[in-house]
Amino acid sequence: MKTASIAHRVVDFLRRWPPFQYFDDDELFALVSGGRVVFHERDELVFMQGATRKPYVYVVQQGAVQLCEQSADGTEQLRDVRGEGDLLGIGRYLGFGEHIYTARTETDVILYALPAEAFWETVKHHPRASRFLATYFSVAILPPVLEVGEERGDALRLGRRPVDWLSRPVDQPARTLSCQRDTAARDVARRLAERDAAAAVVVDAQGAPLGIITPRVLSDRVASGREPPDTPAEVLMRRVCAVTAPGLEAGDYLARMLDQQTDHLVLTANGRLDGPFAGVLTRRDLTRVEGAAPLALIEDMARAPRISELAALRRQAEAVLAAGLTGPDATRWLAPMAGAFNAAVLRRVVGLVEGALAEQGLEHPGLDHCWVFFGAAARNELFTRHDLDVGLIYDDPDPDRARTARAYYLELGRRVGAALSACGFDVSAKAISPGHATACRSVHEWERAFTDWIAQPIESCVYRATSLFDMRPVQGDCRLVDRLESHIQGEEDRHPEFVPLLLEDSMANLPPLTFFRGLVVDDEGGYREVLDLQRATLQPVVDIARALALDCGRQAPTTLERLQVLSPEDDAAALLIEETAAAFRNALYHRARTGYTAGSDGSRVDPSKLTRLEQNLLKSGFRTVLRLMEYTGRRYGLMPRR
Repeated sequence: MKTASIAHRVVDFLRRWPPFQYFDDDELFALVSGGRVVFHERDELVFMQGATRKPYVYVVQQGAVQLCEQSADGTEQLRDVRGEGDLLGIGRYLGFGEHIYTARTETDVILYALPAEAFWETVKHHPRASRFLATYFSVAILPPVLEVGEERGDALRLGRRPVDWLSRPVDQPARTLSCQRDTAARDVARRLAERDAAAAVVVDAQGAPLGIITPRVLSDRVASGREPPDTPAEVLMRRVCAVTAPGLEAGDYLARMLDQQTDHLVLTANGRLDGPFAGVLTRRDLTRVEGAAPLALIEDMARAPRISELAALRRQAEAVLAAGLTGPDATRWLAPMAGAFNAAVLRRVVGLVEGALAEQGLEHPGLDHCWVFFGAAARNELFTRHDLDVGLIYDDPDPDRARTARAYYLELGRRVGAALSACGFDVSAKAISPGHATACRSVHEWERAFTDWIAQPIESCVYRATSLFDMRPVQGDCRLVDRLESHIQGEEDRHPEFVPLLLEDSMANLPPLTFFRGLVVDDEGGYREVLDLQRATLQPVVDIARALALDCGRQAPTTLERLQVLSPEDDAAALLIEETAAAFRNALYHRARTGYTAGSDGSRVDPSKLTRLEQNLLKSGFRTVLRLMEYTGRRYGLMPRR
């Protein structure tokens, strides 16, 4: 065959695969003209670990190549399998002059050997090509400006509404207004009108905020005649329980508004309650950055008169989330938004059910109680309507009323669970439901349960209850949750063997190795048709981050925040934590995307519907999870196992 014909065939093949599909034809022909075709039979070496690199980078045209790591004792560990369109010998671009793996053919193989220097110079002229090449090394290297439109699998295409506006900083709000405790209501109203301010903040002698007064409060209580015009501001104010700092991004403020169900955020100079008052940020301020539709949905949910209308609003909320799901970075904002939607539905369901019970004459025990999310919902990592874990904690009743209180709260929990199901939440048999006695207990009963799990983890089968260690108060007396979390930390301090046992369980299953021809290759070289994202990436990171946070005594609600509060001992550990966060966010994105398109919980992904870029990013995540396991094992004397 003529040389020109061979060159055209090679170029036609390369055009099908990234990063070559981003090159110009002239660049491709120039690369091919300096290369050659290499054939290897089955079980031949392409290159050896530790050998000096030849001046070529290889592209697999046909067949399969195994990459193995050889240990000091001569044993080999399979690290990857490369197939059609994959690259070999690219470690040189990270500065490795010698091969870090041994490449051995699994079948008869045809390789295209291209000049490494010319390939690298061409890649540097094409940002999308360099981004793709980076995914061979790390999921965290990928810049957030990646144009994902052409890189996302058409079978799972979602995300029509970018949420990049959430990363824009919000300017310091103008027209700030403060007053003293004894300022008369008439003076507050006059100053609000003169300054055209959204609210007045009552401050103490040091200038720290105490409470907030809005025009709505003045209208409802003073203009209506319920309070006289000379009523002091301290009587009218709504006490400030949480503040935030100025100068943050819009998404930070939106998440806080959603969490607090408020249109006004009080700002202090240092972001603490004792800091000097710095301003009030309103929903209108966020609207100036970009529309704040989630806040309107939360308001409508709080006023929904019937479960059917609440279910319709939940579907609208899911559409908002799906529209914003443009890429892994979007989960930074969408995850707390999803959590706020879930919480708003639960709050309204509780209100409607409690009202129905009262109408039926069921006597309320009158005990302080708190509705909580467990598991993924508590960590703000639940995007879909599957497996919403809900529980109830109530104050300890008098002994003679314990049975009556338990019966009431179990009935309340059963009806709340049924109402959530009617709202569209798909509650599986594995889900934690407030209608079950295991998820509806007095605070003392909860304390005894956690004591058993921590003191006798094997006998009490703690592996079935680990998601209960993630809890977030949604409605009611949050002090009950604070008491329970303090009890958990105290028990963990008394039983230092508990965290290593949790970590050992978290490393019971290694992540898969790679993708090959639309299949998942596991750590032993076996093939599966479906990728279980929960098992491969999400669950190991969740479990390890939870255990490490418990060991550090740090209360952090989400997995990514738990990773951030850890104190890495060197730059390598800090980079590992950064890459773990990127891998986790990427897997969370794919789970949400799959869940929305397939109507499932999203954990089972069909690899054949993923682009090569998406496969590379997920594969980098597998390697990162394995490195996290190894890092954790070194710290605690454990070994990841199959």
